[in-house]
Amino acid sequence: MQSMTLNQFYASADAVTYVTELRRMPEGWYAVGALALLAGLCWLVLWMYRREGRIGASPRVRLFLGSIRCAILIALGVILLEPVRVRIVRRWIESFTVVLLDTSSSMDLADRYRDPQAAERVQRATGGDAQLVRRMDLAERILEGDDRRFLRDLANNNSVRLYAFDSEAKLIASLPAESKNHPEPPLSKGGGRPSGRADDGSSDAESKSPKVEKSKSPNSNIWTLGRLDVWTFEANGATTNLERAIRRSVESLGNAPIAGVVVLSDGGFNAGASGDDIARYARERHVPVHVVGIGDSTAPRNARVTEILAPANALQKDPFVLTATLAAEGLDGERIRVELREQNLSDGGEPRLVATKDVTVAHGGAIEPVTFERRAERIGRYVYSVQVPPVQDESITEDNVRQATVNVVDASTRVLLISGEPSWTYRYLATLLQRDDTINVSCWLQSAELNAVRDGDTIIDHLPVTAEELFAYDVIILLDPDRTELDEAWCRLVDKLVTEYGGGVLYGAARPHTPSFVREPSVKPLLDLLPVSLDPEADLVLNQIGHYQTSASSIEIPPSAAGHPVLRITDDAVSDRLAWQDVADVFWHYPVLREKPVATVLMRHGNPRMRNNYGGHVLTAVQFAGAGRSAFLGLDATWRWRRYGPEWFDRFWVQMIRFLAEGKLLAGSGRGTLLVDKERPALGEAVTVSARILNERYEPLRQDRVEGSCEVDDERTALILESRQDRPGWFEGRFVPDRPGHYRIRVPIPGAPGEGRNELERELVVSRPNLEILRPQMHRAELTALAEHSAGGRFWEVDETAELAKAIPDLHEEVPVRSRPVSLWDNWKVLAALVTLMSLEWAVRKWNRLL
Repeated sequence: MQSMTLNQFYASADAVTYVTELRRMPEGWYAVGALALLAGLCWLVLWMYRREGRIGASPRVRLFLGSIRCAILIALGVILLEPVRVRIVRRWIESFTVVLLDTSSSMDLADRYRDPQAAERVQRATGGDAQLVRRMDLAERILEGDDRRFLRDLANNNSVRLYAFDSEAKLIASLPAESKNHPEPPLSKGGGRPSGRADDGSSDAESKSPKVEKSKSPNSNIWTLGRLDVWTFEANGATTNLERAIRRSVESLGNAPIAGVVVLSDGGFNAGASGDDIARYARERHVPVHVVGIGDSTAPRNARVTEILAPANALQKDPFVLTATLAAEGLDGERIRVELREQNLSDGGEPRLVATKDVTVAHGGAIEPVTFERRAERIGRYVYSVQVPPVQDESITEDNVRQATVNVVDASTRVLLISGEPSWTYRYLATLLQRDDTINVSCWLQSAELNAVRDGDTIIDHLPVTAEELFAYDVIILLDPDRTELDEAWCRLVDKLVTEYGGGVLYGAARPHTPSFVREPSVKPLLDLLPVSLDPEADLVLNQIGHYQTSASSIEIPPSAAGHPVLRITDDAVSDRLAWQDVADVFWHYPVLREKPVATVLMRHGNPRMRNNYGGHVLTAVQFAGAGRSAFLGLDATWRWRRYGPEWFDRFWVQMIRFLAEGKLLAGSGRGTLLVDKERPALGEAVTVSARILNERYEPLRQDRVEGSCEVDDERTALILESRQDRPGWFEGRFVPDRPGHYRIRVPIPGAPGEGRNELERELVVSRPNLEILRPQMHRAELTALAEHSAGGRFWEVDETAELAKAIPDLHEEVPVRSRPVSLWDNWKVLAALVTLMSLEWAVRKWNRLL
């Protein structure tokens, strides 16, 4: 339906009348004098014609001639008064009542109404039980109850606009005024009712709304948008912005009279202007704001689990700690129980209670963090749930539980350590890895004699060069290797191990071999895996800055790398970052141009001289490379960190190896990777799911789509992932969570054998936005102040809505609009009539031989 302006709407709906007026009509004594003068002239004419009798004309002729002369005089008198015709249009000024329904996620909460008076009001409004009443259900009952009686009562005097709002406002329905005094507007050609806006434009919210269509039920005169005979509202908005909703709904009506704005909300306004600013805007526009408070206004009793800190990965039989942070409201001094449940997803087991602890809520709701220590005896994917059983009279129970997923992997990580020279880093690292029970290392020192005794847990007598030998390792560490043993075929095998099988590789630079190694064309497949772009002028840079510095330089940790698992020393990411920057043992480094776009820089050179156009020189960087991970270490003096304590050297290398090994250890069949753009999305926030899937030959899967599933609360829905034309083997899809909870995404791998290894899995937790549940009670004081400080509004209870419509006046107006006057004398017809009368008089006089 094409939009109509307000003027077009009025012109087609209002009555038109025509009025004749005399523009120069005198008033008072002037009018009496003019009439007396005209009457005197007419008497004089008749008197003179009586004297014409001596000529011989008959009385009838003289009377006829006198009448003509008087008619001419009267006509001239009327012309002097300037008669005009005026077109009067009685225009209808339509008035509106705006109804705003809060659809933010806090409206999805259910209240218990511990206050007896409040419970009684809700029971009268719903006609049912007042326990655990969902706020949106209560609002819908007000709008939909008794054949939409509330909306139809509002429409008795004024047209009604119904909006749903959270962070934005969306027009849901338009209802015409039903008063008998209101003219019935005609339908447009599109079958809908004109919008009645005072301007040609529309708000952003309305421009996205569906077209207006007439949709009547048998017992109501309701005009809706988009054939919404039955309205359903999803309460999943991230924020509540009442200011934007009022501004856009009011301004969309232009200058049309607004009888009132009715707001159905719990008052959790957490975006936009404050309630005082909203009331000030309403006063300036002379708009009364009437508020219907939805929800329980009493302080809630609530215990919630705010976060779980758990390692993403743990080794089999290796102890790890889960730390839960909790908060409470209205429970000061009470003891609550905290339960830990464990579920092994790999064997399909059910959640089981494994530990409990009792904690006391301190003043203000503070609770000390609760820690649980676990040790998994079997490898697999475990879900740990920390839960607080609902306390008495607790309304919000969905925040009583949080989950964390821990991947328990095989304790043995196979590492191949290759070094060109027996450097100090190689010596300390080989010893460290042999002592670690979770790592099985094989060492290949290229400078050693063929019959030399090799280091390692698994002794090798030659460099692994076949796919069968090389693919048995999870991580390959190259410490300044000699390029003579590493040909192009070997480098391509490393590339396949990393990108397709999920392995990890680290290249550590040092002075003896790195400058020549990076110039060798045959090792390009290996260099392409690294997270840095090499500098073709690196030798010149080394000559400029000096191959060795006389004093040690510090390490700079970028803010984006704070908390990275490779750099973890303590449980405090900020403290770790500051501690690493105190390490000042960089004497030599190999300069590279910059990090690659997808890489994460862990360390940069702290010396201001060691900078280029992209920032400080990169010392350490990591990145995902296909299914696996790669790392670059641009300094050769990590062994010097031992003087700060063994944890610096030991933790760095063990954590780096575990980080690089995760790709292969957690890849399942090694033929797929499942990613989500948000691990903890908010309710109503779109989630993008990406999957990389390889076929049986470890080549990108060639299909138009793959079908997965998304499961929550034992309800499974299909999830379609479409192929990415620009990225072979990658598939992508989106879904919007419609409820809070723990979602499990599964995508099958076509043709993959093995129990539990033929599909990719990912878990994510969907929660309500914190802004919506931090203060979940209905804010009566804020709502009352907003209504009373507006232009004459008030706060209404849920059982008083029947009286609300009576408080909103009918502000429609009927305005007469006069058109431009049309002259009735200044035309050829009047001139012809005068000439005809004068000619007739002259002819008759001549015929009767009168002077």
